[in-house]
Amino acid sequence: MKLLFKTLVCSIFLFLSCSDKESIPNVELKTYSFDSETNSSLMFQDGEPQEVMTSESRVYEISKVIRVKPIDNKTIEVANFAPIDIEDITITATIEAEGFHKPIKLFKIDKIRAHGKQEINYPFINNSSLFLNTSNQEVDLSNFKDTGIDPSNIVFDFTGDNEIIQKLKGLHKLKWTIKYHDFDTDNNPDNNWAENITAKDIRRFTGLMINLGVVFASDNFKNEFISENIIGNDGTTALTENEKKGAYNIILNKTRYNCGKVVNVSGLGGGATFGLAEHVLRDYIRKETGFITAHEIGHTIGYNHSSNMTYPHEVDGISTGISPVTTRIMNQFFENDLFPVTLENYYLSSDFE
Repeated sequence: MKLLFKTLVCSIFLFLSCSDKESIPNVELKTYSFDSETNSSLMFQDGEPQEVMTSESRVYEISKVIRVKPIDNKTIEVANFAPIDIEDITITATIEAEGFHKPIKLFKIDKIRAHGKQEINYPFINNSSLFLNTSNQEVDLSNFKDTGIDPSNIVFDFTGDNEIIQKLKGLHKLKWTIKYHDFDTDNNPDNNWAENITAKDIRRFTGLMINLGVVFASDNFKNEFISENIIGNDGTTALTENEKKGAYNIILNKTRYNCGKVVNVSGLGGGATFGLAEHVLRDYIRKETGFITAHEIGHTIGYNHSSNMTYPHEVDGISTGISPVTTRIMNQFFENDLFPVTLENYYLSSDFE
């Protein structure tokens, strides 16, 4: 009897497993490659005009370094804002229209080169109109074949199973939008801003923001920060646990960083302004830069120099504050090979010579 019961259970399990596989419609996604001069161009290259590199058209969300942006109803731009090649990507789209309740798997990318971009037609314009949503249910986009999709009615994301994409998806907690910025349009030699921000500066900055972002988004950083003795702007009062959680959430939910290059100082920060010096842009890929980067992040969320959300405070002989926490977590990331952007996969190693 027990043998019969086990046989029935196994048979039912096998039947359900086969049924699940057989129920997935046979829909093949169009696959693109953006990995050469013939199928893509490059952003942030030496000689590209500064006004282009710092324009609003180059703003992107840190959580979507593979940015897909509608150009018009039938055309989209695919761009990689990471300084590394990325492979085996699935682009998903959420359409705000009746009957479309789940993201749709729109197309695949075999490979997109570091800082590569290309404009393409929506795949349903000249190819099959059948797609799968993220629950593997068939979706028919034939209604959009002639009209396309209003740019205001579609939102894109990317996904994938490989290690690099999984590391990049750790940025999903962050609301940061990133813009590279020339803070010295008058080329005034008497201030602390570089007269120009170069393509090399921006290339390195794109990697720094990714690596910094995954540190702040990590559970280890969150837990250590909330356990840290954090002093407020009066220089003496410790933040409560709820206040520390609030400060951490402000970091995650910061909506904008205008990133620029400073001179004479190591960093400048406040509001949306986030400026870093040459030595930080040069060194972050080899060693922790938490003392400076976290200091400026502290300024951007409203803390002054009396708080150890900027400069560390020594308490009972121990250095405390956001900078020591960031330094510790960055060192853990280096030790455990957790950073998405490394000297090994960064596409122009000469940027760090």
